[in-house]
Amino acid sequence: MTADNQNREPVFNVPPATLYLVAAIIGVHLLMTVTSPETLNWVYSNFSFRPAVIGAILEQPTLGGLFHIFLTLNSHLFLHHDWSHMALNAGMLLAFGSMTERRFGATRFLLLYFLSGWFSAVVEYLIAPANVDVTLYGASGAVFGAMGATMIVLLPRYRLRGVVTMVAVLLGINFVIGATPLGALLVGPGAEIAWVAHIAGFVAGLAIALLYSSPRAPRQ
Repeated sequence: MTADNQNREPVFNVPPATLYLVAAIIGVHLLMTVTSPETLNWVYSNFSFRPAVIGAILEQPTLGGLFHIFLTLNSHLFLHHDWSHMALNAGMLLAFGSMTERRFGATRFLLLYFLSGWFSAVVEYLIAPANVDVTLYGASGAVFGAMGATMIVLLPRYRLRGVVTMVAVLLGINFVIGATPLGALLVGPGAEIAWVAHIAGFVAGLAIALLYSSPRAPRQ
């Protein structure tokens, strides 16, 4: 083995926090595939983020209700519609999460990931029609946060114009898929793409990464 081969990183050199998140997403989906339809419906009903339920809790808040909000802000990030939905999010997380974690470290990456997911859910709550029981689930909001952070990571390499171009392309693709009939073809019957929540997660991740990159930000 040459010195060059010894110094070369493995192809699948995934940082630990990203790897554990991907493993959790895959593991949860595997469990969902072997449960009964009744259990599946119960899980989606109780662990997805449902703006109508959140609104009812906030009208008459209780400690248990507030805990339910916090629980579903996190649990909805590990539920997915089908294998393609899960695989897409897991693959994007491997790519964008790895770059973000290598740049900012595991603790900051996890904070960015979950804050982006929470923010995307809150935005969905704010825009959801009051008379429709919207059910939000999937890691997309948090994954788009990692994607937004990656734009800041790549800034020194591609400069502002290159990063702005990438942002425009990524958000444009998200809009076309989410706001046109193409999205319905991709996700199948009974589901829609929450493209506004995706953009919210992207913006949150980009903003947090900017804060991390500030000269005044403490180094990890």
